[in-house]
Amino acid sequence: MTTVEALGWALLGVVAAWLVGRGSLFLEGALKVAEPGGPSGPGWIERWLLPALGLVGFFFFAKSEPMGTGLLIHSLWILVLLQILGFDLKHRLILDVVSLPALALAVALANVSPHLDLMAALFGILVGGGALLPFALISSIFQGGAGFGWGDVKLGMLIGAITGMSLNPGSLYTLWALIAGTLIGGAVTILLLVTRRLGLRDTLPYGPFLVAGCGVILFFI
Repeated sequence: MTTVEALGWALLGVVAAWLVGRGSLFLEGALKVAEPGGPSGPGWIERWLLPALGLVGFFFFAKSEPMGTGLLIHSLWILVLLQILGFDLKHRLILDVVSLPALALAVALANVSPHLDLMAALFGILVGGGALLPFALISSIFQGGAGFGWGDVKLGMLIGAITGMSLNPGSLYTLWALIAGTLIGGAVTILLLVTRRLGLRDTLPYGPFLVAGCGVILFFI
């Protein structure tokens, strides 16, 4: 796409991401989810963060690929990942009602998705979920599930279905996405510790970092 066309697509991303935020607020109310440390309701995540990320995500993906099935699918995953990012950031919760249908849809779309097929998606699910499962087990045993949760495992499975995985050294996309998310999370954690905005006993939601890693790898596939 040209820059002008990509900007037009980016504006669509702003609107779509805002609607995702409204959808999250609906789920928040329907499921009676309370924000840690404060009331639920519209906030900076729904008003500013999600639309801004929708703008950036839609623009760069539109700049890197032509209009077609691939861009539509990638844009869909941007919106799904943004919902997960925003909800986990706000509530420390990844909803099954979002991640599981998205996982099924990813499998259904595998054969028409760019650089992906059904076998790669299924292998990605296995690797994504399997790699994160030990962390959820350890967190469940020693932290009562307060750290790494089962929602993160399901997110890892979704990331695997979206990015795909094979034994080809050049196609270890799911693994790279998880590594990228870990590195981003480590960098942010260190920054917050150094600036004293985070204590040694504090925990951060892992979902946003995994989403960021997935987005980076999905862009470069």
